Amino acid sequence: MRQFPLASLAPIGAVLALAGCAAQSSTPSVQVVAPSPAVASRAPAPAQIEVVSAQFGVFGADSSGRRILLETARFPAVVSAPFGWFIVFKTDKPTVVWREEFELPAVPPTWGPGEAMGIYTISPDRKTAVTERVIPTRLGFVANEWRYAPGDPIGAHAMRVYIDGQLIREFKFDIDEGPAQQKRSPRAPADGGSST
Repeated sequence: MRQFPLASLAPIGAVLALAGCAAQSSTPSVQVVAPSPAVASRAPAPAQIEVVSAQFGVFGADSSGRRILLETARFPAVVSAPFGWFIVFKTDKPTVVWREEFELPAVPPTWGPGEAMGIYTISPDRKTAVTERVIPTRLGFVANEWRYAPGDPIGAHAMRVYIDGQLIREFKFDIDEGPAQQKRSPRAPADGGSST
């Protein structure tokens, strides 16, 4: 599997542009002290996340070349075919943390260079990649894209997307055999004779 930043989308008739990741800030070490009951009762409630749209599918382009998402839960294994999700949401917070857990049906031969670069981490069983980013909310959406790589497993897959620790959507989908898995037979000359 290869993860690629998402350049742009055209959800709900509008073109949105955002790299599926944002700069991560370093957080200083902080000691947490439990507030007294009187202070805790005055603390504001946690910000709500209102999901406007959550979609999964294969990315493509419309007739004018704008990037679009073709919703599907089943597609063939085509090398470098982009697939992923986007979520349009509303919140009163200036930033949110999104987390994606991408679970495969079997261990892939490689998770690609993103693992070594720290773009995502891999579970001990090597079947799940976890991507986590802090993003500004002013654009009102989060998205992520992956691409099928030679040797990646086919079958049932799942992506779970969280925003600020809240499970927003679980996308379940199947990647079927495609040109990447099909064996090609040697061509015989049409007339049964020699090819020389």
